[in-house]
Amino acid sequence: IAYSPEKAALFKTLADDFNAQRLQSPDGSRLTVSIIELDPEAMIQSALSGEVQAISPDSSIWLGQLDRAWADAQGSESGLVGQTVRYAVSPVVIAMWRDAAQDLGYPGKMLGWNDLMAKAQSDPNFKWSHPSTASASGLLATLAEFYAGSGKTRGLTEEDVLAQRTLDYVGAIERTVRYYGEGEWPTMQRVVKEGRGYLDALICSEQLVIWARGQGADLVAIYPIEGALWQDHPLALLEQPGLTDLQRLTFARFAEFVNSQETQQKILSLGYRPADLTIPLNQPGSPIQ
Repeated sequence: IAYSPEKAALFKTLADDFNAQRLQSPDGSRLTVSIIELDPEAMIQSALSGEVQAISPDSSIWLGQLDRAWADAQGSESGLVGQTVRYAVSPVVIAMWRDAAQDLGYPGKMLGWNDLMAKAQSDPNFKWSHPSTASASGLLATLAEFYAGSGKTRGLTEEDVLAQRTLDYVGAIERTVRYYGEGEWPTMQRVVKEGRGYLDALICSEQLVIWARGQGADLVAIYPIEGALWQDHPLALLEQPGLTDLQRLTFARFAEFVNSQETQQKILSLGYRPADLTIPLNQPGSPIQ
């Protein structure tokens, strides 16, 4: 299984815990998963070349891209993505140092893209980072900006996107970005390492804010008042030619495992929102309050 870099700690834990069960197939074969960390572009290429039997990118947006690439390569309308489950979600937020957020009215005021843009336009020393749209957080953040520019929270249309008012709004926000293009995970690692002077704010998933706070960084997560989009962390089987019954069974058991009550609780403890909506986020010990 190929997984995206920002959830390395989570996915290694899931794989280790699953393999520790030493499950067997009816004929006595061991059910085991081996994992490899790949960014989305490399993950798609690895899937197309048959090097992996399953993937877990940061967002299902990559699954459609993979199916289209597979259909083009095969000269058919059939896709590569098979059974898919979702086991964790994390909203894309504006991560900001607490003092910078307080200067904008946090926590008494709900903040959003307008506040970020206004601050960056009025203060030349304010620095924020936007991930490349080659990452889910960058792509989803850009989409959220288009929603905000159109004044919508759902049902965005091509007409909305191409409206001059929307394009002007998104262009104005993007012109205030100080650093653009690096992924959310390396950027957050650098924020933790270099401290307050490196950036005032960055776009990333909620779980990375929780991780950084665990490293001593006094960051807060701003959920844009205009609306936030989500990384949905799918786990997808790839219908590769030659996929064996043992591999299918292993995937099925792993999919059941990651959505079990016990594992969903562990997923929450690691800073992700569980896919099981019956699990309260505000329970004792939860990092999400």
